Amino acid sequence: MSSEEIIKIEEYEVHLVKSKRARSVFLKQNLKGQIVLVCPTLCHKLVAIAFAETQKAWIKAHIENGHKEHRFQPNDEVMILGKVYTLKRGKRTEVLKNEWMISGEESFFHRRVCSLAQKQLLNHIQEKVKELTQVLQVKVKRITLRNTSSRWGSCSSEKNLSFCWKIAFAPMEVIDYLVAHEVAHLVQMNHSQKFWKLVDTLTNHREYAEKWLKENGRFLQSIQYKYIKYHFLLAFCEKLIYG
Repeated sequence: MSSEEIIKIEEYEVHLVKSKRARSVFLKQNLKGQIVLVCPTLCHKLVAIAFAETQKAWIKAHIENGHKEHRFQPNDEVMILGKVYTLKRGKRTEVLKNEWMISGEESFFHRRVCSLAQKQLLNHIQEKVKELTQVLQVKVKRITLRNTSSRWGSCSSEKNLSFCWKIAFAPMEVIDYLVAHEVAHLVQMNHSQKFWKLVDTLTNHREYAEKWLKENGRFLQSIQYKYIKYHFLLAFCEKLIYG
């Protein structure tokens, strides 16, 4: 368990979190770009704040440079489901050997890249879930993509799986690890040793994936797409309009 409050270090907002698991006072930036000051539960608040006051330069640098919104532009090189493509404008939307051709007005370019990446991601996840649930002889009710900022995936007690759509821009090993992680929860709804052993029978990419997400997760979360809730409707309508 942990408690949280907002404090100010000069003009900057910092989230002070007291955690039973913390063994020291430290600063970090979470996937939302927020600065978090973590300290043990028995640590006095003023001690933690005094430490943060000595780190003003670090706080300023991370707030100002660490969480800018990323928008895809023509000629960008981007990894989609583990393969690097060059994004191009074209008369019709299609995936070529090393290029994604995106049709329509340039103002829709970023949105259409995100929409198409989600579609490909969902197709891949559905196939991977089917494969792994057959191995474990379990069933899943529903698979959805969500615009989450604190979890890459989740499994509900009703056997529904959900994934952050932004993992479409991660290596395939990372995507498949996250699928294996959530499918394993269909058997073990915890993070016990049994759970991790089960995960490791489904994938051998756990160490790589966790390291990659730690180093690159903030970039994934910088990709914004406010139309996520209407993804499938928008994709259908855009296909009618642009072909």
